[in-house]
Amino acid sequence: MRNDYMFRAVMQKSPRVLKRLLCDLLQLDETEIVSVNIINPIQLGEALGEKDCILDILVGLNGNRIIDIELQIQYQSYWPERSLLYWARSFNELESGKEYSDLRETCHIGILAFTLFPQEPEFYAEYRIQNCRTQRRYTDKFCIRVLDLTQIELADKDTEKDILQWAQMIQADSAEELERLAGKEEVFKEMAEMVQMLNNDRKIRQQCNARFFYEHDMASMRGEGKREGRQEERKEIICNLSKRGYSSEKIAEDIGRPVEEVRKIIEENMCIEA
Repeated sequence: MRNDYMFRAVMQKSPRVLKRLLCDLLQLDETEIVSVNIINPIQLGEALGEKDCILDILVGLNGNRIIDIELQIQYQSYWPERSLLYWARSFNELESGKEYSDLRETCHIGILAFTLFPQEPEFYAEYRIQNCRTQRRYTDKFCIRVLDLTQIELADKDTEKDILQWAQMIQADSAEELERLAGKEEVFKEMAEMVQMLNNDRKIRQQCNARFFYEHDMASMRGEGKREGRQEERKEIICNLSKRGYSSEKIAEDIGRPVEEVRKIIEENMCIEA
Protein backbone atom coordinates (compact mmCIF):
# COMPACT_ATOMS: atom_id res chain seq x y z
CA MET A 1 0.00 0.00 0.00
CA ARG A 2 3.03 2.33 0.12
CA ASN A 3 3.05 2.21 -3.68
CA ASP A 4 0.94 5.19 -4.74
CA TYR A 5 -0.45 3.33 -7.76
CA MET A 6 -1.61 0.40 -5.62
CA PHE A 7 -3.05 2.81 -3.07
CA ARG A 8 -4.94 4.60 -5.84
CA ALA A 9 -6.13 1.32 -7.41
CA VAL A 10 -7.51 -0.01 -4.11
CA MET A 11 -9.40 3.20 -3.35
CA GLN A 12 -10.81 3.38 -6.86
CA LYS A 13 -11.89 -0.28 -6.95
CA SER A 14 -13.42 -0.36 -3.48
CA PRO A 15 -15.84 2.49 -2.61
CA ARG A 16 -16.40 0.95 0.83
CA VAL A 17 -12.68 1.12 1.67
CA LEU A 18 -12.48 4.71 0.40
CA LYS A 19 -15.52 5.70 2.45
CA ARG A 20 -13.98 4.19 5.58
CA LEU A 21 -10.69 5.99 4.95
CA LEU A 22 -12.53 9.31 4.65
CA CYS A 23 -14.54 8.63 7.80
CA ASP A 24 -11.41 7.98 9.82
CA LEU A 25 -9.22 10.76 8.39
CA LEU A 26 -12.02 13.35 8.68
CA GLN A 27 -13.24 11.87 11.97
CA LEU A 28 -16.80 11.43 10.74
CA ASP A 29 -19.42 8.85 11.54
CA GLU A 30 -20.32 6.65 8.55
CA THR A 31 -23.89 7.99 8.69
CA GLU A 32 -22.53 11.46 7.92
CA ILE A 33 -21.30 10.34 4.50
CA VAL A 34 -24.17 10.18 2.02
CA SER A 35 -22.26 10.12 -1.26
CA VAL A 36 -18.64 9.65 -2.37
CA ASN A 37 -17.35 9.95 -5.91
CA ILE A 38 -13.84 10.10 -7.37
CA ILE A 39 -13.63 13.21 -9.54
CA ASN A 40 -10.37 12.22 -11.30
CA PRO A 41 -10.58 8.46 -12.00
CA ILE A 42 -7.83 6.80 -14.04
CA GLN A 43 -8.00 3.78 -16.35
CA LEU A 44 -6.42 1.14 -14.13
CA GLY A 45 -3.77 -0.97 -15.82
CA GLU A 46 -3.07 1.53 -18.58
CA ALA A 47 0.07 3.66 -18.69
CA LEU A 48 -0.36 6.98 -16.93
CA GLY A 49 -0.85 10.06 -19.05
CA GLU A 50 0.88 13.37 -18.44
CA LYS A 51 -1.98 14.69 -16.26
CA ASP A 52 -2.07 11.52 -14.14
CA CYS A 53 1.59 11.65 -13.11
CA ILE A 54 0.69 12.85 -9.62
CA LEU A 55 -1.63 10.18 -8.25
CA ASP A 56 -3.72 12.27 -5.90
CA ILE A 57 -7.30 11.12 -5.35
CA LEU A 58 -9.81 13.93 -5.76
CA VAL A 59 -13.06 13.04 -4.02
CA GLY A 60 -16.45 14.73 -4.00
CA LEU A 61 -18.08 14.22 -0.61
CA ASN A 62 -21.82 14.69 -0.04
CA GLY A 63 -21.91 17.15 -2.92
CA ASN A 64 -20.58 19.98 -0.74
CA ARG A 65 -16.97 19.06 0.05
CA ILE A 66 -13.83 18.25 -1.93
CA ILE A 67 -11.16 16.02 -0.43
CA ASP A 68 -7.77 15.66 -2.12
CA ILE A 69 -5.71 12.71 -0.81
CA GLU A 70 -2.07 12.21 -1.79
CA LEU A 71 0.32 9.48 -0.65
CA GLN A 72 3.97 10.56 -0.74
CA ILE A 73 6.71 8.16 0.35
CA GLN A 74 9.81 9.99 -0.92
CA TYR A 75 10.95 13.06 1.01
CA GLN A 76 9.78 16.38 -0.47
CA SER A 77 11.42 19.49 0.95
CA TYR A 78 8.76 21.72 -0.64
CA TRP A 79 5.71 19.82 0.62
CA PRO A 80 3.93 22.82 2.27
CA GLU A 81 4.02 24.73 -1.03
CA ARG A 82 3.02 21.66 -3.06
CA SER A 83 0.07 20.83 -0.80
CA LEU A 84 -1.08 24.46 -0.89
CA LEU A 85 -0.94 24.44 -4.71
CA TYR A 86 -2.97 21.23 -4.91
CA TRP A 87 -5.48 22.60 -2.43
CA ALA A 88 -5.83 25.77 -4.52
CA ARG A 89 -6.31 23.82 -7.75
CA SER A 90 -9.02 21.72 -6.14
CA PHE A 91 -10.75 24.73 -4.59
CA ASN A 92 -10.70 26.80 -7.79
CA GLU A 93 -13.81 25.29 -9.40
CA LEU A 94 -16.04 28.35 -9.66
CA GLU A 95 -17.83 28.43 -13.01
CA SER A 96 -19.05 31.55 -14.77
CA GLY A 97 -22.25 32.83 -13.25
CA LYS A 98 -21.77 31.05 -9.92
CA GLU A 99 -21.65 32.78 -6.54
CA TYR A 100 -18.57 32.72 -4.30
CA SER A 101 -20.74 31.00 -1.73
CA ASP A 102 -20.98 28.05 -4.13
CA LEU A 103 -17.30 27.24 -3.60
CA ARG A 104 -17.06 23.99 -1.68
CA GLU A 105 -15.08 23.30 1.48
CA THR A 106 -11.81 21.79 0.29
CA CYS A 107 -9.34 19.72 2.28
CA HIS A 108 -5.96 18.40 1.13
CA ILE A 109 -4.73 15.35 3.06
CA GLY A 110 -1.10 14.33 2.70
CA ILE A 111 -0.12 10.83 3.83
CA LEU A 112 3.65 11.13 4.20
CA ALA A 113 6.51 8.77 5.02
CA PHE A 114 8.63 11.63 6.32
CA THR A 115 8.28 14.26 9.03
CA LEU A 116 7.21 17.65 7.72
CA PHE A 117 8.52 19.71 10.64
CA PRO A 118 11.18 17.69 12.55
CA GLN A 119 11.24 20.30 15.35
CA GLU A 120 7.54 19.65 16.04
CA PRO A 121 6.73 16.06 15.02
CA GLU A 122 3.06 15.03 15.00
CA PHE A 123 1.24 11.88 13.98
CA TYR A 124 -1.81 13.62 12.54
CA ALA A 125 -2.00 17.39 12.15
CA GLU A 126 -4.65 19.81 10.92
CA TYR A 127 -3.89 23.27 9.52
CA ARG A 128 -6.40 26.12 9.13
CA ILE A 129 -6.36 29.87 8.39
CA GLN A 130 -7.08 32.01 11.42
CA ASN A 131 -6.43 35.39 13.00
CA CYS A 132 -3.00 35.35 14.67
CA ARG A 133 -4.18 37.45 17.60
CA THR A 134 -7.75 36.33 18.29
CA GLN A 135 -7.57 32.84 16.68
CA ARG A 136 -10.81 33.59 14.84
CA ARG A 137 -11.08 31.28 11.85
CA TYR A 138 -10.95 33.15 8.51
CA THR A 139 -12.98 30.51 6.62
CA ASP A 140 -14.09 26.92 7.12
CA LYS A 141 -13.45 26.19 3.44
CA PHE A 142 -9.67 25.82 3.88
CA CYS A 143 -8.09 22.76 5.48
CA ILE A 144 -4.81 20.88 5.09
CA ARG A 145 -4.14 17.70 7.05
CA VAL A 146 -0.96 15.65 7.32
CA LEU A 147 -0.66 12.03 8.42
CA ASP A 148 2.97 11.17 9.26
CA LEU A 149 3.57 7.44 8.85
CA THR A 150 6.92 7.74 10.61
CA GLN A 151 5.45 9.11 13.85
CA ILE A 152 3.13 6.24 14.76
CA GLU A 153 4.43 6.25 18.34
CA LEU A 154 2.96 9.75 18.81
CA ALA A 155 -0.59 8.64 17.97
CA ASP A 156 -3.20 9.05 20.68
CA LYS A 157 -4.35 5.48 21.29
CA ASP A 158 -7.81 6.68 22.36
CA THR A 159 -8.77 9.40 19.86
CA GLU A 160 -6.62 8.32 16.88
CA LYS A 161 -6.78 4.54 17.04
CA ASP A 162 -8.63 4.24 13.69
CA ILE A 163 -6.11 6.49 11.92
CA LEU A 164 -3.33 4.52 13.59
CA GLN A 165 -4.64 1.31 12.03
CA TRP A 166 -4.57 2.91 8.60
CA ALA A 167 -0.99 4.05 9.12
CA GLN A 168 0.06 0.56 10.18
CA MET A 169 -1.69 -1.07 7.22
CA ILE A 170 -0.16 1.34 4.72
CA GLN A 171 3.24 0.57 6.24
CA ALA A 172 2.74 -3.22 6.08
CA ASP A 173 5.56 -5.03 4.23
CA SER A 174 3.74 -8.24 3.30
CA ALA A 175 0.33 -9.69 2.52
CA GLU A 176 0.52 -11.69 5.76
CA GLU A 177 1.11 -8.55 7.82
CA LEU A 178 -1.73 -6.79 6.02
CA GLU A 179 -4.12 -9.67 6.79
CA ARG A 180 -3.02 -9.75 10.42
CA LEU A 181 -3.62 -6.02 10.84
CA ALA A 182 -7.01 -6.30 9.12
CA GLY A 183 -8.17 -8.74 11.77
CA LYS A 184 -11.85 -9.61 11.57
CA GLU A 185 -13.04 -6.17 10.45
CA GLU A 186 -14.78 -6.65 7.10
CA VAL A 187 -13.73 -3.42 5.41
CA PHE A 188 -10.05 -4.01 6.19
CA LYS A 189 -10.30 -7.65 5.14
CA GLU A 190 -11.76 -6.40 1.85
CA MET A 191 -8.80 -4.06 1.45
CA ALA A 192 -6.26 -6.83 2.09
CA GLU A 193 -8.02 -9.10 -0.42
CA MET A 194 -8.17 -6.26 -2.95
CA VAL A 195 -4.41 -5.73 -2.71
CA GLN A 196 -3.84 -9.43 -3.38
CA MET A 197 -6.23 -9.45 -6.32
CA LEU A 198 -4.72 -6.33 -7.90
CA ASN A 199 -1.19 -7.63 -7.36
CA ASN A 200 -2.12 -10.72 -9.36
CA ASP A 201 -3.19 -8.54 -12.30
CA ARG A 202 -0.17 -8.30 -14.62
CA LYS A 203 -1.07 -4.84 -15.97
CA ILE A 204 -1.65 -3.41 -12.50
CA ARG A 205 1.63 -4.89 -11.29
CA GLN A 206 3.47 -3.36 -14.26
CA GLN A 207 2.13 0.08 -13.40
CA CYS A 208 3.09 -0.38 -9.74
CA ASN A 209 6.62 -1.26 -10.87
CA ALA A 210 6.68 1.77 -13.17
CA ARG A 211 5.77 4.01 -10.23
CA PHE A 212 8.48 2.37 -8.11
CA PHE A 213 11.15 3.09 -10.72
CA TYR A 214 9.82 6.61 -11.24
CA GLU A 215 10.17 7.36 -7.52
CA HIS A 216 13.60 5.70 -7.54
CA ASP A 217 14.75 7.94 -10.40
CA MET A 218 13.38 11.01 -8.63
CA ALA A 219 15.18 10.07 -5.40
CA SER A 220 18.40 9.49 -7.35
CA MET A 221 18.06 12.85 -9.04
CA ARG A 222 17.52 14.64 -5.75
CA GLY A 223 20.59 12.88 -4.34
CA GLU A 224 22.53 13.79 -7.45
CA GLY A 225 21.65 17.41 -6.90
CA LYS A 226 23.63 17.33 -3.67
CA ARG A 227 26.76 16.05 -5.38
CA GLU A 228 29.08 17.57 -7.95
CA GLY A 229 30.48 16.09 -11.15
CA ARG A 230 27.60 13.64 -11.80
CA GLN A 231 26.44 14.90 -15.18
CA GLU A 232 26.30 11.43 -16.72
CA GLU A 233 24.00 10.16 -13.98
CA ARG A 234 21.70 13.13 -14.49
CA LYS A 235 21.57 12.50 -18.24
CA GLU A 236 20.73 8.83 -17.71
CA ILE A 237 17.87 9.62 -15.34
CA ILE A 238 16.42 12.27 -17.65
CA CYS A 239 16.62 9.86 -20.59
CA ASN A 240 14.92 7.11 -18.59
CA LEU A 241 12.05 9.42 -17.69
CA SER A 242 11.72 10.69 -21.26
CA LYS A 243 11.57 7.14 -22.62
CA ARG A 244 8.78 6.36 -20.16
CA GLY A 245 6.70 9.10 -21.76
CA TYR A 246 7.23 12.04 -19.41
CA SER A 247 7.47 15.44 -21.13
CA SER A 248 10.48 17.71 -20.72
CA GLU A 249 8.26 20.16 -18.79
CA LYS A 250 7.19 17.49 -16.31
CA ILE A 251 10.74 16.18 -15.85
CA ALA A 252 12.06 19.70 -15.28
CA GLU A 253 9.32 20.36 -12.69
CA ASP A 254 10.00 17.13 -10.80
CA ILE A 255 13.80 17.34 -10.71
CA GLY A 256 14.00 21.09 -10.20
CA ARG A 257 16.07 21.88 -13.30
CA PRO A 258 15.45 24.43 -16.10
CA VAL A 259 13.28 23.01 -18.87
CA GLU A 260 15.76 24.24 -21.50
CA GLU A 261 18.48 22.11 -19.89
CA VAL A 262 16.24 19.05 -19.88
CA ARG A 263 15.22 19.55 -23.53
CA LYS A 264 18.86 19.91 -24.58
CA ILE A 265 19.83 16.65 -22.85
CA ILE A 266 16.91 14.80 -24.43
CA GLU A 267 17.73 16.12 -27.92
CA GLU A 268 21.49 15.55 -27.69
CA ASN A 269 21.12 12.02 -26.38
CA MET A 270 18.11 11.07 -28.53
CA CYS A 271 16.25 9.93 -25.41
CA ILE A 272 12.83 9.67 -27.04
CA GLU A 273 12.01 6.15 -28.20
CA ALA A 274 10.90 5.76 -31.81
